[in-house]
This record gives sequence, structure tokens and C-alpha cells, in this order.
Amino acid sequence: MKPADVIREIVYPLTDVAIVLAMLFFWMLFSLAQRAGLIGLWLLIIIAPAYVRYLLYLLEARANDRSPPVPDISMFNPVDNLWTLTPLILLSILMWANILFATSGQVWVAMLLSFAIFLIAPSMLAILAVTHSPSESLNPAAILRMIRVCGAGYFLVPGIIVLVSILFVFIGLFGLPSLLIDLGKIYQIVLLFTLTGAVLHANNVAVQIDIEVPLEKSADEITGDLDKERQKVANHAYGFVSRNNRAGGLAHINQWIEKEADADAAYAWFFREMLTWENNSAALFFAQECLSRLIHDEQEVVALKLAARCVHEDPRWRPRLEDRDLFLDLAQRHGREDLIRQLKG
Repeated sequence: MKPADVIREIVYPLTDVAIVLAMLFFWMLFSLAQRAGLIGLWLLIIIAPAYVRYLLYLLEARANDRSPPVPDISMFNPVDNLWTLTPLILLSILMWANILFATSGQVWVAMLLSFAIFLIAPSMLAILAVTHSPSESLNPAAILRMIRVCGAGYFLVPGIIVLVSILFVFIGLFGLPSLLIDLGKIYQIVLLFTLTGAVLHANNVAVQIDIEVPLEKSADEITGDLDKERQKVANHAYGFVSRNNRAGGLAHINQWIEKEADADAAYAWFFREMLTWENNSAALFFAQECLSRLIHDEQEVVALKLAARCVHEDPRWRPRLEDRDLFLDLAQRHGREDLIRQLKG
């Protein structure tokens, strides 16, 4: 990475609106937890996993040069994507070890341990974000391989974090408000993850890390994983729709469907899911698009079933204007006079 690239990455978290809003969002949550007494402890148990999950998603997005993620309700699910909780476990072990050594008078051992963990932390986080494998992120061979693949650029991450931390210490000597100091801490943590992702992207690491070949999943496991991913997309789309941005919600779903191997199954799944929402208008608009696709793909029986379901949900429903003549001809060929009367009524 060139000096200009390094400077750009240092200020990157402050120039991206999505990251700035995420930092402010988590800062407010942590501030609330600090001031809530015993209730704050329970809030912290909920907030911390979501924060770490967001940071790993951010690292992964930066490594693949994608737009940063936006915190959503799925990140607060305590049983979703358990691999993202690994850093919290490691941090707990490190804190316990430091307390143990400090109370036994071996402070220098605690300091060396902290320094060693800090030095290899970017490698462990990078492996975890790329492979989603907690065991692989603890594999010494994989950690050394990650450092070797990243080259000298790897040591920019801990070095810059130390320099930024020192800078904030000096700034704190001027008696800045605790608000700015806490925001500075949030920024430093985010910088650790974005810098790590930037180093991965600069070295094209995401396609170079070897991990053990996992056992093949069963058909039921694969289906279950796909449904979980679809549910995340649907939840995100519902957020758009609930804020009166139906076009944005449908676009988010269509963007996901484009990546699916079986688009027909995906369209059917999302249509069924959207019918469970408080307002089914988005599902009916989505059905117009599905119907158009089915007609042009000559999936006539499925198209008729979809239209019948939509008319049942709302008798005022109609296909798109440009598809109506085609659909009426289709209904005529299959003798569906009920649909013809309904659509012409």
C-alpha cells in the first residue's frame, strides 16, 4: 500500500456515511448501557455480540471491496452466525489471563501476552472473516500463513492502531469531553477492522487462504442455511417497505434473487414470505413481476396459480398493463373463465 492509500484508509471510516452512522448508533447504545446500572449489564450482553458481528461484516466487505454493511435487527440475533462471537470469547480469555497474571505479581507476563495477542489479532480476525471458521482462526499455521501472504503491509495495521491510540491519548490531555473520547475509542476499533480488510483487499487474500475442506452438508442443512439467508434479505427488505420505500425493498430482494441458482424457487419463497407481512401490497406488486417472468418463460400453470392467489388476496389485483393481454390469452387457452371474469370486472 502506498502512503496515499494508507492515509485514505485511516480516514475512510470518517468519510463513509454508513460507517459514521453505525459508529454513532453503537456509541449511543453503549452509552445507554453504561448509564443503566444492572439493566445496562443485560443491554451490554445484547449489544456486544451485535457490535462484533457488524465489525466482522465490515471487515469482510472491505476485503471484497463492497459497500459497508448497515446495522440491522438480524445482527442482534444471539443464535445467528455463531462464528462471529469468536472474538468475544478470545477477549474474555485474554482478560481472565491478564487478571490472573496481574494478581500473581507477574504483570510483565500479562503485558507480553497482551502485546502478542494484539500483534496477531488482525490475522485471526482476517481468517475468521474470510473462512467463517473459528477453529481455523485459532490455527497457528493459518495465522502465520495469513501474515506471510499479507507481507510487510500486515504490520501497518497494529502500527497505525498504536499511533492513532497515542494521538488520542495526547488529545485527551487537553481535557476533551468524554463524548469525544468515547467516539474516538469507537473509531479506533472500527479502524482496526477496516484497515485489516483493506490490507486483505490490497493483497487479494480472500482467494488465497487455504482451509480444510468441510464435510458436505445434507440437503436439509443446505435448505435450512438458504432459508436463513433469504430470511435476512426479507427482513432487510421489510425495513425498507415499512419506511414507505417499497421500490427499495423490492430492489433489495431482486438483487438477491439474481445470485440464486434456482430463481423460480426464490421468487416463490419471497412471495410467500411477503404475504405474512402486516400489509400485503408489496407482495402483490412483487407478484406482478413474478407473473411477467412466468408468462415469458412459458410456465403457464404456475402463472395461473399465482394470479389466482393474488386475486384471492385482493380482488382488485391485476397483472401489469403490458402483460394483461398475454395473460388473458393464457387464461382463455386453459379455460380459466373465472380469472378472465375477475380481471375484466
